[in-house]
Amino acid sequence: MSWKNIIDCLRTGEDEFTEFLISVDSAENILKYIIAFLNNKGGRIIIGIDDKNDHLVGSNVSLSFIETATQKIEPHIHIDIENVIRSGKNIIYIKVPDGRSKPYSYRNKYYLRKNKEIEKIRKEDLYGIGGVGATAPMNDIFNERQKDTIEFLKKELAITNREYRLRTNVSHKTAHLELTELLTKGVIDKFGQGRNTAYRLAK
Repeated sequence: MSWKNIIDCLRTGEDEFTEFLISVDSAENILKYIIAFLNNKGGRIIIGIDDKNDHLVGSNVSLSFIETATQKIEPHIHIDIENVIRSGKNIIYIKVPDGRSKPYSYRNKYYLRKNKEIEKIRKEDLYGIGGVGATAPMNDIFNERQKDTIEFLKKELAITNREYRLRTNVSHKTAHLELTELLTKGVIDKFGQGRNTAYRLAK
């Protein structure tokens, strides 16, 4: 990352994928931006520039502070963080990828980037389960069988592995893997044991 790249960001201005921060007040303050981008389609954060007045302020936090903060993101993900020195002042550039293990959170708090805003949301809203805000990266994560099952569970109380196989015409192993993926991403809950094991939408 060079100063020229940052100038290009300034010319483009803030948008769905770019955020300028004059300063950072706390770990949670920066993590909500990083998590919001992770839960959307990625983005970039520049700390230490007043983009409204084109004023070089310099970051009030260090690169190591940001690196330590990102270790608190669940699930863990690597974030690229760089220092850019200009006129003796330190600018921090954070490149946030499009997260592939959504949803991401900090202390069970979930955020999503919508246009230029950061919204605190419920985990299930990322997948459109609650019918609220479904901006959802669901189409990029789950296959058609899984999405059909989510819709099915909005109307029915539960589904078993056997019912999943009958509805989707897949093997026991495939049904198990696809239901487990929905389970680990917090979309469904599992209850019962053995042959009585079933799955329902997470509350």
